[in-house]
Amino acid sequence: MKRRQTAVSLLVCVASALTAPSRSEEVTLGQSVEGRPLTARVHGPEDAPETLLIVASIHGTEPAGTPLVERLEAWMKGHPKEWGGKRIVIVPVANPDGYAKRERFNVHGVDLNRNFPADNRTEHTTHGDAPLSEPESRALMRALRTYNPSRVVSLHQPIDCIDYDGPGEALAQAMSDAIDGRLPVKKLGGRPGSMGSYVGETLGKPIITVEFPRYAEKRSTDELWDDYGAALVAFIRGVPDNQQD
Repeated sequence: MKRRQTAVSLLVCVASALTAPSRSEEVTLGQSVEGRPLTARVHGPEDAPETLLIVASIHGTEPAGTPLVERLEAWMKGHPKEWGGKRIVIVPVANPDGYAKRERFNVHGVDLNRNFPADNRTEHTTHGDAPLSEPESRALMRALRTYNPSRVVSLHQPIDCIDYDGPGEALAQAMSDAIDGRLPVKKLGGRPGSMGSYVGETLGKPIITVEFPRYAEKRSTDELWDDYGAALVAFIRGVPDNQQD
């Protein structure tokens, strides 16, 4: 009888471990030009075999991704088995000053998504004096170097599609299929000095750029989730090795 009770107790402990939320913490990656914190919320074990990075609102005029990733975190809390074993790093607002002012650039007038040391970087006043000249892009680089994600998704507006850089075509298609093609896959080409160009082409990792419709931020969070949430879940699940590009 005692052995049976012990076995039952062990099964209960194992079941609880499988359904319990993984540890989460908020990490400050840096500060914006005006001193606003640029934070990441890190979910999952430190020794996870796979880490994913999700970035929203690198352009302050493209804010729809921020409430969507917050809704994703609520989904993660309710579905721990769906992502257990992974480490998921979420940057909900990559351009805090631009987000607060609803401006595309940071306070220095730099497009943060042209400020990375990608091989295709070009010199322009809105690209910054040098790669990583801006504190916000340095904070994002810190996330890339600290967590070394195996794949990345960046949430944008307003082109209404799913783009990819690097070996990400199969993943982009899986994300589009998950929402019944509501956002079709379109290869837009790497923008000069963008995070997509840096991660996808320079580092050779899959990075997905999700482009929501122009006025997506005017919709409720629940509406955004109903339309696009499954694409983010597909990103987390990934694609089988035999379906990779």
